[in-house]
Amino acid sequence: MADVDGGLDNPDGDRLHVVPAEQARKRQKERETADREAQRPVCRRCGAKFTDGRWDSVRQYPTQQHRELCGPCLDEHHEQVRAEKAARRLAEEAAVREAAEAEVKKNRGLFRRRT
Repeated sequence: MADVDGGLDNPDGDRLHVVPAEQARKRQKERETADREAQRPVCRRCGAKFTDGRWDSVRQYPTQQHRELCGPCLDEHHEQVRAEKAARRLAEEAAVREAAEAEVKKNRGLFRRRT
């Protein structure tokens, strides 16, 4: 049956083309998501997958150190480095203090002059 403007009267005609196209787009998006997840890096320390933010950071700064660590493991690594530096600094300060105290004790013998 023809419309007044001369077109065919087929109300489902467009729907027959739209539904498969939508399904194809949905399947394509699912494939892209699966491919993206397959490429997502995994932390070498804990085995967790990188978050989008951490992955973006690694890609944005390719020369960044510790690219193989996820965000929490990277934070833990930095905290460990800070703790080691603090422990070294305290040990150095203690060694200097002990050397100064030893020098003072050395100068306080029976025949040594007191300072």
